[in-house]
This record gives sequence, C-alpha cells and structure tokens, in this order.
Amino acid sequence: MKRKVTTKSKVWLETFLGLAILLLIGFIATIKFDRFDLTEEKRHSLTASTIRFMEDLDDVVYIKVFLDGDFPADYQRLRQSIKEKLDEMKAYAGDKIQYEFINPSAAEDRQSREEMYGELVKKGLNYTSLQIREKDGISEKIVFPGALISFKDKEFPLQILQNQQRATDAQMVNRTINNLEYSLVNAIYQVKETDRKKVAFVEGHGELSPIETKSIETELEKHYDVDRVDISGMINSLSRNIAGEGSRFNRYDAIIVARPTEEFSEQDKYIIDQFVMLGGKVVWMLDAMQVSMDSLLTSDVTMALPLRTNLDDLLFKYGVRLNRDVLLDRTCAPISLLTGPPGNERSELFPWYYKPILIPQESHPIVANVDPIVSEFIGSIDTVDAPGISKKVILTTSEYTKILKSPARVSFNIVSIDPNFGNANRPNQPVAVLLEGEFESNFANRLPPNFYDERILDFRDRSPYTRQLVIADGNVAANPVSTDGKKFRELGFDPVIGRKMYGNGDFLVNALNYLLGDAALISVRSRSIALRKLDDEQIIQEREQWQVINIVLPVVFTLIFGLFQWFFRKRTYSKRSN
Repeated sequence: MKRKVTTKSKVWLETFLGLAILLLIGFIATIKFDRFDLTEEKRHSLTASTIRFMEDLDDVVYIKVFLDGDFPADYQRLRQSIKEKLDEMKAYAGDKIQYEFINPSAAEDRQSREEMYGELVKKGLNYTSLQIREKDGISEKIVFPGALISFKDKEFPLQILQNQQRATDAQMVNRTINNLEYSLVNAIYQVKETDRKKVAFVEGHGELSPIETKSIETELEKHYDVDRVDISGMINSLSRNIAGEGSRFNRYDAIIVARPTEEFSEQDKYIIDQFVMLGGKVVWMLDAMQVSMDSLLTSDVTMALPLRTNLDDLLFKYGVRLNRDVLLDRTCAPISLLTGPPGNERSELFPWYYKPILIPQESHPIVANVDPIVSEFIGSIDTVDAPGISKKVILTTSEYTKILKSPARVSFNIVSIDPNFGNANRPNQPVAVLLEGEFESNFANRLPPNFYDERILDFRDRSPYTRQLVIADGNVAANPVSTDGKKFRELGFDPVIGRKMYGNGDFLVNALNYLLGDAALISVRSRSIALRKLDDEQIIQEREQWQVINIVLPVVFTLIFGLFQWFFRKRTYSKRSN
C-alpha cells in the first residue's frame, strides 16, 4: 500500500514539475522574444535591416498573393517559401503584416475567370501559361505568380516570378526564392515611401537618348523620382545656393552618365566634380573606344578608335583609369548573320566575341543573385592610387579573354575563326569598379581665374563619404529600339533569341539602391540558398510508391510503438504486483 501511495505521489510530482517548467518557459517567452533557425543557409531568418524595417511599420500592410491552387512541385515550393517569409515578417511586424493566398482561377465559369485575369493584368501583374505534365498527357493552366501590396490608400503590383518563358525551371524558381526577401521588402518600401530620392540622367554630351534608356528609367521610377538634366555649363543645374547665402546643396541624390560621345567642357566637369564634393553619387557608363555598328553593316571591317570625352583626369583623380582597348570573350552573346550563296541565304547564329556576357562572381549586394549581364565593345579598367578611396571590382570578364589595343580592327569575319587566346589570354579583366570614400576634388588648387563668380561657387576640395560606380561600357543601360525609333524592348531583351535573357536592369537598380544607401533594399541581396533538386522523371515513375510509403509507414511505426509500450507496461506492472 505504501508503494502505491509513493508511486501515485511521484506521478503527481512529475506532472506538477512538468507544468511548472512549461509555465516558466511561457513566462520567459513573453518577456524575451527569439527565433531559432537551424538551416545551413539561415533561409528562415530575416536580415537585421529587414527586421528593423518590419518593426518600424506604422500601419497595416495587406498582401494578396495570387499563387494558390494545384501546381507542380516548383510552384508549390515557391508558394511555401512565400508563406514562410511572410510568417517570418509577421513575427516581427505583428498585425502590421496581413496576407492571404488567392486562386484567381477558382471561379467555375469561364467569364468570371477571364474578368479576374483582366483585372490583375490591368493592375500590373503578368500571367504565365503553364504546361503541367501528367500521366495521361499535358494540361495547360493560367498562373499569376505575383502579389498586390496595399498600404493605406496605395497599391503596388509585385511580379514575384520574372518568367519570360512558358517553362519554369527549378533554377529560376530558386533564384526567385533567393530574392524573395528583397522583392517583398522592396515592394513594401515602394508602397509606403513618401519622401523619394531624386536621380537624374545627364544630357548634353551625346549620351543615350530617352528612348534608349526608357526601360531602365521605368524601373528606377518605381524607386525614385527620375529626371533628365542638361548641364551645358550651368552652375545651378545639379546644385544651387541656399537663399543667396553662398552655400550650396545638391538638387539630386544621384546622377547617371550614360555613354557620352562628345567632350565635356571644363565647366561641366567642374559642375559634376562639385556635385560629388557635396556628397552626390554617380554611375558612370563610359566607352573608351568608339565603334560604329552602322559602318560594320556597310563594310567588311571597321576600326575601334579612342573616344575623347575629356573625363580621363576626373576619373583618374577619383581612382580609376579606362584603358583604350576592346575585350573579346568566349562567354558572349550570339549574332545572327546571313550565310549561303546569293538568292539562297539563310540566317545562322554565331558567337559574337565583341559582346561579352558578364557572369557575376562576387557576393557584393549590387551583383548578388543577378542574372548574367550583357555588354558590347566593352573595355577594361585599371584602379589607380587615390588616398582615402576603396576600390572594389564587382564585374569581370571570363577566364578566356583577349585584349585588342587601340586602334582595334573589328570585323564580322571573327565569327568564322576561333580566336587564339592561348598566350594572348588575359583572364578576368575588371570592367566595373565601385569607389567609396572621401574624394578629393579634381579642381583643388587649380581653379582657373574668372571661372565663375566666387560668391556663388562655394567651392569644396573634399567630399563627405560617398560612392561612385564606373562601368567600362556605355551600352549596359541601352534597351533595344525599333528601326523607326518609336518603340523599345525591355532592358536585357536579346533580339536574336527573342526574349529577355540578361540581368542588366536588376544590376543597375541594385547599383542605385546601394549608392543611395537604401539599407533595407541592399543587405538582403547577398543571401544565397542552395538548390537541392529532385529528379522529375523519378517523381513521375515512383509517385504512387512514395505516397503509399509516406502514408502507411507512419501508421505501421505508430502501431508497433504502441504494442511495444503496451507490452512493456504490462510486464513492468505485473512484476510490481507480484
């Protein structure tokens, strides 16, 4: 009898201690919030800047994700990743983040579905016509892999999966998942931002025309107020005085110099220099050599000659030098040429070595998870000594690169031969360099007399901490334009392949985000999640087998465990009763 009482007391004591421990854990959880991520890539964790951004939300952000229904495995994985990311954001933002998943194809009648599709397209979301492979054939399904982000009275469309193909491969989905935190944070940032920064394209020196930069301007307008400004020696074009007191401040936060073909005057250089000295950011997209494709179309050969823009001394002072050369690269885009006898020509694709494809190798936020970037007649960059300036090479050519020094012969005949890189191979040539630090003015101690009225100059000989990006190709921001000059294609679109192939747009948007210090937008870019892909063919062949295993085995193990526990308890208590 005494043993029974002792056993009973022991059970009650263990129960009491268990409840006490649970209550203690619950109490600690109410005063200290933490989350644990045991995955190798920390895929379920947010960056510190995103956490701060979520905690600082001052009103409800409502997110409608149009990715619900019966999808293939890749889309299911994308949907689950979106839900997990939104749950993680909600853990820090609380009720300030609300979301729902919607199936736009849920309506039973065709008319209702088409009305829903039309409304989503009108709001800025694109659909994908998805072919689903099944045992008895192939079915087609309309999918909207996007979301609508609402904040107060504003709404922002987010195209989560940037898919220009009918088929969606696992690599594309994985890149989308890698960028998921950035995409969601960026969309929320855009829908709630009221004080937008200002970016201007510089004009007046033969730069890319508005139609040639229309695609990237459209993308940048989602983040910033975008303008075009003709300097033309006007001291107040980029900065102005404060109420005539002599001190100046910048009109813009950043400027873009996109493929100038004419010389900059000393006045214009001074205006840009002082823009930098006041803390302005600059993206330079410059050609050191001039090549005319029009001349090449009418002749078998043309020459690449030095392009004089009068910017060499300015860039040298800031820490870089553009070399007078043209780079050939085995990793390149194709070109379509007519071959065969007259009257029986046919179009064929050849490697166009003058059009290198730059594959980002760095983990820097500007290029992390960005698709390959296409260039044309690109040159190399050297870094030079500039006290207080850090230089970071963020883009290079491939390991098979050849340098053509000025003057360089350019001909279509190169497609018929394999360039003998051999001893002439100069791998991994720098083509884009990020400069950060306190820059010294190019005009320090050499300002010409009567240059400007000194009362309005407010000359600065050193900048605060600021950033510049120098790219040795002026075409990196140029979108394809129709022959009549009235229509344009998306930046990164390859006219030869017939679809968007390259990440030029993402690269330039990231560059501006980084230069302008949008921490919530840039710090999430360097995250990379490894793809552990299943075998699609094996899934189809063994689907039913694994379904049976997943359903039956847990039941069998549960029954075995229950029988074992029953037998063990019966044997134990039988001994005690004896």
